[in-house]
Amino acid sequence: MVDANELRKKFPAKRPRVVSDKEKGPLHRKSSKAAVKAIAREYEMKKAEIAASGAPAFRRGPLFYGLVVLLLVVVGSMVVSALRGGVGLGKVRIERKPLQAHKSMTALSVALGRYKFHVGEYPSTDEGLAVLALKSYPKKGWDGPYVNHIVNDPWGNEYVYETRPEGGHPILYSKGPDGRAGTTDDVLPDQTAFDEPFRDASWTNGWAPYRLRGIVVAPDEATKRRIQEEMKVYDRK
Repeated sequence: MVDANELRKKFPAKRPRVVSDKEKGPLHRKSSKAAVKAIAREYEMKKAEIAASGAPAFRRGPLFYGLVVLLLVVVGSMVVSALRGGVGLGKVRIERKPLQAHKSMTALSVALGRYKFHVGEYPSTDEGLAVLALKSYPKKGWDGPYVNHIVNDPWGNEYVYETRPEGGHPILYSKGPDGRAGTTDDVLPDQTAFDEPFRDASWTNGWAPYRLRGIVVAPDEATKRRIQEEMKVYDRK
């Protein structure tokens, strides 16, 4: 049986030789001392800053460094979550269907405004939105169609449309994802779109609104009669 002690004596372990500062030379010793002095100066500066700010002295023990590591882990997880499309840094996801419904109803609101510009009033509740897409309509001043076709909202439901007995803008909205009227997910149009045709009438190409027909301002009677005859083309029964 081989004795382990005998083997250690026969094959002693080779330890790495430690080179002294003397052997490294004066340049190494000089740079080491300069590094130590620089660290000492930085320590004194930081110490003076803390003392000047009135902050209480504390020791950076294991608890301090543990808190630092925990904070870095939390911040890192937030960054990763944000990069993956999460809510980490406040990224907001915009739903496509409510936005589509809002745009569709805004277009309908403009069409309703144009209908009123010509006829003098909004379609009745019984007439509904369907009258906007008709090829012809026996109503004085009508000059449609005002839309190509009427479609349902993005959830497959009809848009709610009603006129108000007291006048003003009609009621127009989508019942939203749940398909029930009067709930928090209902989608409303831009109310200012109803008045857009009246704010900018360039789309009419000189078409006179119903409430102004028959009122012709001309420099002489001959011109007035000619304009009146031209306007009769637009007066439909």
